[in-house]
Amino acid sequence: MPRRTRTLSVAAALLSLGGLAACGGGGHHKAATPSPSITSESPSPSPSPTQTVAATCPLTGLSPSSTQDRTRPALAVKIDNVDVARPQSGVDKADIVVEELVEGGLTRLFAVFQCDTVPRIEPIRSARSSDADLLALLHGSVFAFSGANPRALPPIRAHGNAVMIAYDSLGQYFHRDGARPAPHNVYSSSATLLAAGQARRRGLGPPPPQFTYGVMDTSVARKATVVSMHWPQASAAWTWRGGGWQRTQNGTPDVLTDGHRVSAANVVIMSIVIGSTGIRDVLGNASPLDITVGGPRPVWVLRDGHVIRGTWHRRSIGAFWQLRDAKGHVIKLKPGRTWVELLPRPGQPVIS
Repeated sequence: MPRRTRTLSVAAALLSLGGLAACGGGGHHKAATPSPSITSESPSPSPSPTQTVAATCPLTGLSPSSTQDRTRPALAVKIDNVDVARPQSGVDKADIVVEELVEGGLTRLFAVFQCDTVPRIEPIRSARSSDADLLALLHGSVFAFSGANPRALPPIRAHGNAVMIAYDSLGQYFHRDGARPAPHNVYSSSATLLAAGQARRRGLGPPPPQFTYGVMDTSVARKATVVSMHWPQASAAWTWRGGGWQRTQNGTPDVLTDGHRVSAANVVIMSIVIGSTGIRDVLGNASPLDITVGGPRPVWVLRDGHVIRGTWHRRSIGAFWQLRDAKGHVIKLKPGRTWVELLPRPGQPVIS
């Protein structure tokens, strides 16, 4: 894997000022002052971090319902997350959602759909070079997005192992919502995007599990009701409501177009290093590189009204995230949907 800089360079201008500003991705990563824990291995298959459990959805650990398909390939979609782009559609059907830092101190979502189908995913936005290492976790998937800086695409092609379905070149698989301002109005369905990818690469299989699921170790967990975190120009909070964690974005309830509150069974908050892509958008904002390989680095896992503090580690691009508690044991998640919050160091969540 290319060595990467550890410098956070984020400007305060809002990403939503224009479509091109939102499309400044990253490309070949600049030479870095490397961390000894980040390797430069080529992608290679790694054992799953969890024992395979028959008849469960690989990305949630839940038994599939009659309308779900656990053998379906993974579909990763980039979803806009600025205030003008909300409310969103379809996020509640994603098995895993990763929140990334992008230009201007804002965030964007990398949503992975697998067991469920969803008729409308909106708004779909541009890819980033950070997506390459996230896609590699899925070991072969379909990746849908709208726009990208040309220099963001080579890393994705090199080791993302994904079929790329882009609005710019394959617009027939996308639509525009006239009730929304451009560029925050591109949408599609999971069935359409997945079929487009499968037509281009036959034999795509389901992704491997990303986490271990099981009973919580209460000896390393402490009760938590509200957990909040901040990026330079964005914030999020998760509140325990007895049956799951409900999300607040920038101080307001995160509600979808159908009125449902965004919620999750688990929230994994990973402290990460930010590198440089050498790319700037049209406003001059640096495009950050969210580094999700390396470690060990701090992690906070929210489940069942508790927080478990530990470390995350990923030894190479081809490997999985390993979450371990203070005793060195694997942290087990609750079966269900999971959000992963990539929180640039030295930031830490506020827990109450």
